Amino acid sequence: MIANSVLVAVKTELPLLITLLINGPRLYHLNKVKILSCVLCAAVEIPALVLFSLADTINVLFIALVCVAIAFNLLELFIVCLRIEPSHELKEISELIIKVCSVIHCIFTTAIIFLGVLEFDNCGNEREYSWPVKVMMAYTVWTLLFIIWVYVSSIHRKTILGGSKIGSSKNRKERKKKKLSAAAVIVIAVQVIFGVGNLCFAFAVSFGIFWC
Repeated sequence: MIANSVLVAVKTELPLLITLLINGPRLYHLNKVKILSCVLCAAVEIPALVLFSLADTINVLFIALVCVAIAFNLLELFIVCLRIEPSHELKEISELIIKVCSVIHCIFTTAIIFLGVLEFDNCGNEREYSWPVKVMMAYTVWTLLFIIWVYVSSIHRKTILGGSKIGSSKNRKERKKKKLSAAAVIVIAVQVIFGVGNLCFAFAVSFGIFWC
């Protein structure tokens, strides 16, 4: 599930990042990337559900959380597979639903990992002194910041991509183009920072669980 948390984060931020790198709001193969991300998440979550179900002591909470995560992932996959055209009136609603599913998926995945760390932590006699728990708390805060960033970037997505058209003079257009280019660079940088941070936290949590 730790690897799945990285996949979920990548799935959430990858569409905007790829669109910015392509330098345009239309990307014909973007749906394929989304579908592949959802399939990879399902390939991790379904075996995890089977393992939780076959454990000697069945933890109902773990199973319930994984089932909810799988449900939202499959819902997102279903909507992506509909291939709604950009000109369709339901396009914005479908993108909003996909984004909400990704965020909820991310929250439940983080909750599963947090409970797993609390369950299998052996790095200290007292839980408050255990460094994997502290790392997981920091990871949770990082995830909340990531969710806030996803929300903000979604609100200003059209502005970042240069969707609005304001002004008619040449100088005004040039100033706007430079501003949007700077905004795109900032967004890409923040996306990369969150991606690297997710990888680092995932490695730290894995190290704490398996080698402590």
